[in-house]
Amino acid sequence: MTPLLTAALLVVFLVHLIAFAVLGVRRRQGYYAALVVTFALLTAATGLQLLAPDLMATRDTEWHAVLRWAAWPAAGVSIAWTLLRVRARYRARRA
Repeated sequence: MTPLLTAALLVVFLVHLIAFAVLGVRRRQGYYAALVVTFALLTAATGLQLLAPDLMATRDTEWHAVLRWAAWPAAGVSIAWTLLRVRARYRARRA
């Protein structure tokens, strides 16, 4: 990935991180915690890929890859939580 594209992704992830953190604090809903964790991990991974791409977590694995892989389960929780909220809203409207 080119440094320009990596920098653009960093900006996108950072904007999402800030937006969901603000929404979570304002609305006081734990739902946003999964989003904040996901975008914090993606922001950190992308920042490391841009600024320290050779920083190793183990002999064979870079830190940015570890953080990116850690973002997957957080994203899974976020998606599942979103689906549950949509389903609850749908059921509430039908009742």
